[in-house]
Amino acid sequence: MLVILYLALCMLSGYWGRNTFAGPVGFFLISLVFTPLAGLLILFLAKRREPIEEEEE
Repeated sequence: MLVILYLALCMLSGYWGRNTFAGPVGFFLISLVFTPLAGLLILFLAKRREPIEEEEE
């Protein structure tokens, strides 16, 4: 049961980190390797990515 909760928190951290430098997979792996709490702490300190604007011709 604790493993399922741990993985769910890792996936939640990955979902919240989808617009940051590491992306969703990066934050999932950060949370998986360290802890979900450390992943969320890094997430709150991370800067958001700027959307890429395409040039019109």
